Amino acid sequence: MNAWLHRVARNKIIDKYRKKTSVLLDDLTYEDEEGVVGIKDILITGDSNPETEYLRQLFWEQLKEALDELPENQRNVFIWNELEERTFQEISGTTGENIKTLISRKGYAVKHLRKKLENLYEDFMNY
Repeated sequence: MNAWLHRVARNKIIDKYRKKTSVLLDDLTYEDEEGVVGIKDILITGDSNPETEYLRQLFWEQLKEALDELPENQRNVFIWNELEERTFQEISGTTGENIKTLISRKGYAVKHLRKKLENLYEDFMNY
């Protein structure tokens, strides 16, 4: 599941980047010796040096760890909706769950992931 999750998340970020839609990652930056660096650039760029590779790997590990902490029903709804771009209607049709229930589960997942990834962002800022 780790490789699959990494591939789906990476593709989702790249798709949003190519579409030039607003992505919250655009607002995340940190400053190093060479100036301001965008977190999104670290996560999707093909350029690799030991520092960016470490940060990229740390992000994917933290994301997987945070997703693994979620109850299965919350994790699945988040992955299906956000990473696989399935609508709540499609998910409801597949699972038989009420759409409002699915939205609620995703909301809990998002709150948990924000909290977990916020700590990672703070680590980036202090890096």
